Amino acid sequence: MIRIGRNVRGARGLLAALALLSLLSAGCNKTQSTQEALDAQLQTLNVPKANVAPFAGKVTVDGQPPALQRGQVLLIMLYDQKNPDKSKRPLYTTCKKDGSFEFYRYVAGDGAPVGSYVVLFAALRPSRGKGLIQPDGLKNLYDDPDKNANNKDFVVEVAPPGKTDYAFNLEMAGKEPGTPGPHAITEIRKD
Repeated sequence: MIRIGRNVRGARGLLAALALLSLLSAGCNKTQSTQEALDAQLQTLNVPKANVAPFAGKVTVDGQPPALQRGQVLLIMLYDQKNPDKSKRPLYTTCKKDGSFEFYRYVAGDGAPVGSYVVLFAALRPSRGKGLIQPDGLKNLYDDPDKNANNKDFVVEVAPPGKTDYAFNLEMAGKEPGTPGPHAITEIRKD
């Protein structure tokens, strides 16, 4: 005897049960977004989340992509003149070979903490165990916040929604090396 009706009803019930099981398991196995995972980790560590805004762009030297000596890295640093704590590392990121840069605090490209900064630049060498050290491939011309604060192009306000098309041109041709002032960032020591 063929029981087509009974098998069809059984198949429908089985399909309905599988569909319900799929929906329930999808709700239980929800994957966390990167943002949710970050928020959970910061909460676990009892660390407040800083308010950040995108800060990215490009650095050129005499209108060209930076030509660094072997082993040097071009740094772009954000110096907070209101809180000039020399014992803390400055906010910084490295530039790519084409001079492009982007700051990040938690995830790639999210930016830098909101605030007013003087932008500094240095081309330093990594040193095993010491951090980033002299000599500065930019001749100490752009690592002093007291000097850079006088150039309106180097004074920035990082605020939402942020900006990703900053353009900084560093003029080096024909310039004599500078003398670092008391607030100049001439190295970044490893902690």
